[in-house]
Amino acid sequence: MIAGYSYLSNEQRRNAIQRLTALWAFTESGLGGIMHALQIPFTGLLVGGMAVIMISLIADLSGYNYKQILKSAIIVLIVKAMVSPHTPFPAYIAVGFQALLGYSVFSLLTVNFFSIALLSTIAMLESAIQKLLILTLFFGKSIWIATDDMIAFIAKQFGNAVSNGSYWIISVYILIYIAGGLLIAVFASRTIKSFNAANKELILEPSTEINNDVLKTKKPGPKRVFKKLLVLILLMIGLSVVLFVFAADNKQGWLAVAKTITWTLSAILIWFMLIGPLFTKAIQILLKKKQSRYSEEVLSIISFLPVLKQLTALAWQQSKLHHGFNRWEFFFTSLIHTTLTYTESPSAEIPLKNPV
Repeated sequence: MIAGYSYLSNEQRRNAIQRLTALWAFTESGLGGIMHALQIPFTGLLVGGMAVIMISLIADLSGYNYKQILKSAIIVLIVKAMVSPHTPFPAYIAVGFQALLGYSVFSLLTVNFFSIALLSTIAMLESAIQKLLILTLFFGKSIWIATDDMIAFIAKQFGNAVSNGSYWIISVYILIYIAGGLLIAVFASRTIKSFNAANKELILEPSTEINNDVLKTKKPGPKRVFKKLLVLILLMIGLSVVLFVFAADNKQGWLAVAKTITWTLSAILIWFMLIGPLFTKAIQILLKKKQSRYSEEVLSIISFLPVLKQLTALAWQQSKLHHGFNRWEFFFTSLIHTTLTYTESPSAEIPLKNPV
């Protein structure tokens, strides 16, 4: 294990794991919205990366009891279902996949940089592939045919011939996520190690003001679904135009457009009217059966979510004093540290050592 946490009692370990589970739940149900409100770049990778860090820390604190990852994941999913009932089912699948992967990897290799890197890169790869599969589901082969035509046309303007340009786009996209996974692994490893740094202290200014207007995020609902539909329809129109313009003749062009519109509209109707609601409902029913077993932890985490909103804004504001890689490291470590040590009464503080 990277950190032994010998200075923590069993009760303090349990409290720390509960706080980390709360931060993981917040990551899945609200952190993305807060990051968008704070205009933090690379939100998708950061939210996924934060989940990897939480899984790694929970595993490290569990004392080789890696089933704790699965228990925390169930609690996270229950909170997610309660706080964000309109969450699409692929998001539930992603959390379950990350938890099962974390449990499997750490059970085989324990918690070290290699196992964290393996978890992180596979988790990011799954996220990238999931997005590509959903894109293909909605638009079929049309999106890749249009991409090939566009890239071939652009390359021709520069006197080059390029075929199967979509493969290059997909490859670059996947490589970005893999590189992001490796960078997240570095963050996770350094964050875990930082909590055992005996002679270094993170100083947080309690007087820092938090802009509460920034924290007012919109609740998910029908408007968000409408925005997604609008984006899909606009993309469908764009694809239709490209397929028509680059077709060999008008007949083939209109046929390609008709196929694209028919496929996309059918996929949208089936996804949003049938598959999505059925799978989401089934997952929520399954989680509801587990809810009574973890009711105390779930209620405790839900009541702590507003505090995590403020701690996120505070950590991001204070990270402005740092630049580049150091800023992200400060943001991650300070958010985790304040989550673990936040208390309204000094006697309830979790005495984890301060990170770098």
